[in-house]
This record gives sequence, structure tokens and C-alpha cells, in this order.
Amino acid sequence: MSLKSRMFQSKRSRVIALTSAGLCLAATAGSAAVAAAPGGANAGHTQAAAIINADTSIVRSKGISSVTSPYAGRFCVRLDPVGLNVNEIIPIATLTTGGYPGQIYVHPGATSECGNRADTLLIVTTNSRDEPENKQFSLIIP
Repeated sequence: MSLKSRMFQSKRSRVIALTSAGLCLAATAGSAAVAAAPGGANAGHTQAAAIINADTSIVRSKGISSVTSPYAGRFCVRLDPVGLNVNEIIPIATLTTGGYPGQIYVHPGATSECGNRADTLLIVTTNSRDEPENKQFSLIIP
């Protein structure tokens, strides 16, 4: 008996395989729809949060109005909540599996690279050689 015929011999194996395939398809279709615009995150008690792709598209977010990349490895993340000032917050940023290996740095206030705006945070990402490179990351502002 071949491996293929043994793999789906039981009903339970077939159900698990079909359910897994369906979930993968649903996740793929869902992520494409959400990436088009900010929003769609269930981020609990955070003021702002997001998963941001290397091309600046937003996978899902809360409290983020836009993301731009003026230079390689530089992201300007514009915050949405009224009164949220980058000079007063303590943001947390982490490279996701789509951004690894590399490093991520969060600038602690307004920067000229992002127009000196108090509502725009600078995130810097680099590759493993510490060279500027756009990387996927997540951002949380508690």
C-alpha cells in the first residue's frame, strides 16, 4: 500500500486534512482582505497596535492611520488616537517571523525623517548585518 493511500485511510485523517486545508485557505483569503486598510485588530487595552509588512501595508491594526517608508529600513507610523504624542509614549516593536533575521529600533520621539510630527513614530529595521532593510514587524503602544 502506498504512503498516499495509507495517509488518508481513516475518516479522522481525511477530516483533519480537509479542515486544515480549509483553514489555510480562509486565513489566506482573510489576510488579503484585511491588508488593504488599517483596522481589524482586537488589541485589548492597548492605545495602538499593528502588524506591518515590509512594503508598509498593514495586516491589522488599532489606532494606526498610515505607514510610509521614506528610506530603506525606515517606517513612519502615524498614530490615530487623539492626544497620543510620540514624545510621551513607550512603544514596543518586534520583528515578526517575516522580518527575521534582523534588528528593530524604535526612535523615542518625533524625528525630522517623519516630518517632526508628534503623532508619527519612527521605526528602524535592519538586516542581520545591521544594514537598512524593510522588515515586517509588530508594534504595541500600551
